[in-house]
Amino acid sequence: MSHGTVIFLNGTSSSGKTSISLELQKILDEPYLHISVDKFLYMLPVDYLNGGKPADATKEAMLKVIKGMHHALPALVAAGNNIIVDHVLEKRQWLEECVMLLADYKVLFVSVICSLEELQRRERERGDRNIGLANYQYNLVHTHGIYDLEIDTEFNKTHECALQIKKCLHENPHFNAFKTLKQGAGN
Repeated sequence: MSHGTVIFLNGTSSSGKTSISLELQKILDEPYLHISVDKFLYMLPVDYLNGGKPADATKEAMLKVIKGMHHALPALVAAGNNIIVDHVLEKRQWLEECVMLLADYKVLFVSVICSLEELQRRERERGDRNIGLANYQYNLVHTHGIYDLEIDTEFNKTHECALQIKKCLHENPHFNAFKTLKQGAGN
């Protein structure tokens, strides 16, 4: 059995990762599972999500869930599943963990960006996000600076972004961002 392929989308909250993931599922020839950090966090009991539990307990629970998600990714890929990872790598440790777990697989690492002003506008319009979350994450998620592809959702529609990813996936059989990041971690 051959391993699956990983499309790993990293960007702030409200950058468009989930919309792109869902569009990719529609246009890709093979099935891809949509693995979202939000979906994993929403598996927690509601008291951990609505402030019903102490902040320290919530943070600890969320960190365990995220670590568990990271470790689930290579199991899915090793079993032959193609996956789209929808993540906010706001901690360097999360990136390093994902790189160590996935670098030996085919991973297309995609930066999903748009301006801070646009993120703030989307956050206000959506109404389902904590105002200021994108602002907090903005200078954290892309600090490592190495990607296979960058997608700007401010100037491209969701379908256009998905088509750019599909084109890159098919035209370039070798992706290097995760491998380069893994080599850098070994120094």
